[in-house]
Amino acid sequence: MIGVAQFFARDIPEIPYPDNTDLLQVLWCPAKHQQEDLWGPVVRLIWRRTADLATVPTETHGPGFTAPYPSSVSLADDDYLPRPCVLHPERVTEYPDCEELPEDLQSALNEWDRANSDYQYLLSIAPGCKIGGWETWHLTDMYELPCTTCGTETEPLLQLDTTEWDGGSGPRWQPLEDRDHAPVDWEDEPTSLVLGRWGRLTVFLCPVSAEHGFRMAMQ
Repeated sequence: MIGVAQFFARDIPEIPYPDNTDLLQVLWCPAKHQQEDLWGPVVRLIWRRTADLATVPTETHGPGFTAPYPSSVSLADDDYLPRPCVLHPERVTEYPDCEELPEDLQSALNEWDRANSDYQYLLSIAPGCKIGGWETWHLTDMYELPCTTCGTETEPLLQLDTTEWDGGSGPRWQPLEDRDHAPVDWEDEPTSLVLGRWGRLTVFLCPVSAEHGFRMAMQ
């Protein structure tokens, strides 16, 4: 298992941390596994209390150090090995996927959006890596993801995306500070992750209790 992300309650209090925890660590096995109806990395959510954490030694080559076996490294899928980076969260407002709206609004919106897809790419759902928000159902029809413990419909917790924006969504979601300089090869792919067919993986959490487990979807 490798570390993918970690979030502190002091930075993102909107995450529903279980009682007596203030840190969420996201780990996964960087290889493809068959899970429910998707192929992808095996994810683990670790909820911790920072006050309980011991100091981590900075010296990694002291007594008892063991280098990883080459065979273990070769089992990893490069697409699931994130490039180390620092998060700079920004709160944004987004709106539901068209399929989640009432039928009368869907019809009106589809008619308005037929010419240029502005709602899908520019107005509704933010692409890229994010906490919370809405799920996009552009690859499949919308389907239910009930909690396997209590049956309550789960809600998006974390979205990990192959790109932070693309040609369609860039005019709305590309950061302003990235628009006035020559493009960098990977600036729209800062994590280097490739999920599915250049898609996004969303982890859904039970709103009743984070300890009920989670579901996943790939779009």
